Amino acid sequence: YGSGLVSCFPDAVTIALTATATPRVREDIKRQLNITNDSEYIASFDRPNLYLEVALKESAYAQTKAFIHKHEKQSGIVYCQSRSGVDELTAKLKQDGYSVLPYHAGLSSQKRATNQEQFVRDDADIIVATIAFGMGIDKPNVRFVAHLDLPKSIESYYQETGRAGRDGLPADAWMVYG
Repeated sequence: YGSGLVSCFPDAVTIALTATATPRVREDIKRQLNITNDSEYIASFDRPNLYLEVALKESAYAQTKAFIHKHEKQSGIVYCQSRSGVDELTAKLKQDGYSVLPYHAGLSSQKRATNQEQFVRDDADIIVATIAFGMGIDKPNVRFVAHLDLPKSIESYYQETGRAGRDGLPADAWMVYG
């Protein structure tokens, strides 16, 4: 829809903003919006307030609980690859007394919206989600992001971990693999 807008308002100033677009995607955006190369600004990916840790997956639930325990009563996101993984982890964490909600495409749109709103308002500390969660979320006090499965790409990983520490305070990004 961008090029349609540009043709309707040819004299309007246009700006496109993106956090993690690849060079190819950036070129496509500029082409579609008629933005010239000399008006491109790229900032660093460096997030010095994020501490990244990767560990071998041995006992995923015990490892996850230990990681979350270090962030007691803090806001965090735990990413799982599948809906069933989200549901299982949410149930176990609830059973262990954590304030946690699920988020995935298998939930009704109303339930997803409600859970997202409760998380954003700090009515729940943790949201366990598939990658369907997070786009457009502006919650500055997320102190941790955990991945129980490898993200689809390094760009996805950067985008998902980047949801932590947006307030500039220290935050942890933790991932297990195997």
